[in-house]
Amino acid sequence: MIPMSAKLTRMVQTSLTIKVFAICFLCVHVPLIVFIVYLAGGYAAQPQPILLLLLVATVAGTGICLMSLWWMIRPLSQLAQAIKLYRANGTPVRMTIGRKDEIGLLATTVTGMVAETESLMAKLRHQAMTDPMTGLGNRRWLSERAAEELARAERQGETVSVLVLDLDRFKGINDGHGHETGDRVLVATGEIVRTCLRPYDLAARIGGEEFCVMLPRTSLDEAQAIAERLRKALAATTVPPLRQGRMTASFGICAAGPGDRLSDLLLRADFALYEAKRAGRNCVRRAAENDTGRDGNDDMIDVSTARPVPSQTRPSPN
Repeated sequence: MIPMSAKLTRMVQTSLTIKVFAICFLCVHVPLIVFIVYLAGGYAAQPQPILLLLLVATVAGTGICLMSLWWMIRPLSQLAQAIKLYRANGTPVRMTIGRKDEIGLLATTVTGMVAETESLMAKLRHQAMTDPMTGLGNRRWLSERAAEELARAERQGETVSVLVLDLDRFKGINDGHGHETGDRVLVATGEIVRTCLRPYDLAARIGGEEFCVMLPRTSLDEAQAIAERLRKALAATTVPPLRQGRMTASFGICAAGPGDRLSDLLLRADFALYEAKRAGRNCVRRAAENDTGRDGNDDMIDVSTARPVPSQTRPSPN
């Protein structure tokens, strides 16, 4: 059996009500306790010393009561401040309270709930920014990161290149071998892109079978070498039941200029990509410097001839 003293200790530790009651009871009776001790000490019961003693005891008891209550409820103020900071700027709520009463339970519960909420929000943000098929970023993620990277590169005077690749005749893979094979091709492409790039490169799947890679601190010549490495790796990969060499891609690359946005770079890289498709696929083409890829009539421009190419003559993306 648990001793009575242990039960009482546990009740006091786990109950805020008992603590408050005990403190208030003792502090209210401080003057009476002091008066009894005074008389028991054999001092003369003269009015002036007794009144002074009771006054001092009352003030002391009140001060002890207020300080004790402040100490007991101080974690609530700290918790409220932590939650306020979390709502204002996302600062994590980190509180460690060893108490076992209601305030300790409340602080522990709120801290745990905020941590779980933050973890869930992080997972949701990751899901919202990640392509579920390949594990690469998606177009939204690339748009946010690209804006930061382009601004940083412009401030520091660095070169940024963009690479766009589109799997060749991907519709034929889906139609001839089923969407499951097509999905495996996409997964394999994502893995190759991940393993062939540097840690600071930004890779995303931006369409059905279209991928984009932003290459910080990379010239157009270096970007072409990276694209060739990717192209060869894709062509050497076998995804059953496809034969080796069936999984290929066409590449378009371009370099960022002052004030360029991601949409400008994608437009130029897409134009170079169409040039690669026209050249027979499974090759790399680079956009001409300052090429926009379109004229005023929204038609493509042939880099080699500088003549508009009507929209109806564009090749199929695959």
